[in-house]
Amino acid sequence: MPYAAGVRETALALLTGRRRARLRALTEVADLYALDGSWQHPSPWRDRPVPVSRLLADVHERVAVEAYQRATEPVRPAGSERIHRALDQLAGAAELTTTGKRLVEELRWELKAVDA
Repeated sequence: MPYAAGVRETALALLTGRRRARLRALTEVADLYALDGSWQHPSPWRDRPVPVSRLLADVHERVAVEAYQRATEPVRPAGSERIHRALDQLAGAAELTTTGKRLVEELRWELKAVDA
């Protein structure tokens, strides 16, 4: 992040950093997925398919960013379509453990609250 970053850029950087740290902490205390990298999944934000760990990390961040953007931008169309697609992709991922599936459902609920 550049030194001259504004309030919005700084807030987004702090938000995404916090989400990354939260997911990293979750992976240290719970098994969210197994056999990471055995399958590749299409990602709405990347050109090539990614392992489940990358897709989960992307979705985990994007849900928070979407909530922030909706709260701070007065007129903004919903940008959650790609997030919903990624959540659907994760819901069908064979690699997710029961705990990982629970996290995906929590992200779905978090996004639903944003959409309301």
